[in-house]
Amino acid sequence: MGNIGVLRSVDEVPAGEWEELTEAADIDSARGFLQFREYQEPGDSVLFTARSAGRLRGALRGVMAVPRSGATSDPWKFIGSDAVLRPADGEREDETADLRRDRRALVHAAAGEPAGAADTPLWQLLTDGVGPALVVREFDRSELWCHPGADRAEAADLAARLLRAAQTEAVERGAGAVALPFVSPRDTLLREVLTEAGFRGGAMTGASWLDTAGRGSYEEFLAGLPARRRRYYRTEEERLHRAPGLSTGEADPVAHARRIGELEAQTLIKHGGTADAEAIGRARIEIARRLPEAVRIPVVERDGRIVACAMHLAGRRSVVFMTYGCDYGVEDRGASYPWAAFYYPVRTAVAGGATAVRLGLEGFEAKTRRGARVEARELWVWTPRASARGPLGDLLDLVGARNTAYLRRFSD
Repeated sequence: MGNIGVLRSVDEVPAGEWEELTEAADIDSARGFLQFREYQEPGDSVLFTARSAGRLRGALRGVMAVPRSGATSDPWKFIGSDAVLRPADGEREDETADLRRDRRALVHAAAGEPAGAADTPLWQLLTDGVGPALVVREFDRSELWCHPGADRAEAADLAARLLRAAQTEAVERGAGAVALPFVSPRDTLLREVLTEAGFRGGAMTGASWLDTAGRGSYEEFLAGLPARRRRYYRTEEERLHRAPGLSTGEADPVAHARRIGELEAQTLIKHGGTADAEAIGRARIEIARRLPEAVRIPVVERDGRIVACAMHLAGRRSVVFMTYGCDYGVEDRGASYPWAAFYYPVRTAVAGGATAVRLGLEGFEAKTRRGARVEARELWVWTPRASARGPLGDLLDLVGARNTAYLRRFSD
């Protein structure tokens, strides 16, 4: 049924066609968002499209992971990180050490390296031994797009053909795998098609969101919270507004790009990352150009100078929390984060009729403290290298079981 095209950019799809395909989808499926991802990601993008009778019926977007890709865009960096080996209640240090040794042994087996090889980072072993991955992901999920009128049978057929195209492209490019790192366990159709296509999966992280469905005002949203959590919201906001000299508002992302970049860089560095403030500022200008009606920049100011900021994307279905930045030398600004990251976007979602504020991956404690729901995200991997399939599957089982147990702590 129809043909599969292999494109290098969403720009090659007419805007009207993309809008028709994704009319029921969320903001991170918008053409402007995908254009921004292509701008931001260091690896080569590839877009697979399925057409029938000249009409676009389905699509799948991927990007080749390269050494400069971040952990959320390189599955080998994610699964090789100690962050995914979550703490278990009552676990002894020697038990944790045994788990790390088991993981390293499986990585060595998948990479074709002897178990006693040098202490090379696990992601590097997988990249060198298995090969880089063609990664399918957007903000906090991995999905395929099917036209809104597709029934289950057609959607399954489209998904299978698009995944086969991705597998073929990966082989032709010399990639070591096709990876979908953020599959929802509720996406039963995609998981079935992935299984049939030879993929293996396991839980790696979780995505979280605040439910704003059916709320007519912010006060109504607060009224629906448990009393203790409602007091928590009010207390934090009151603390921010009582702080001497602080005020809240919104900023233009283009006019204030330099300051936004400086603050986001501070936050990245504080949490152990590296950052280029000028590059961040340019990226904020780029996303504002691509999504001018969606970008929101809540700010906290002191004496007219921005000391904290966040960036959200306001879509039809959800508001997406993208980034946060802060000047950590400013006193009494502790409540800036919850206001900019949670309370402001809730107001935005309620005002726009969106049903959720999507808060992204990880950071579960701070998010569930404010009422967020958490759902697992599964990493599904296929490799053409027969010798790597068994060890990779066992590795996903090992780490997935650990994450599944950990994420239960944050279930309702």
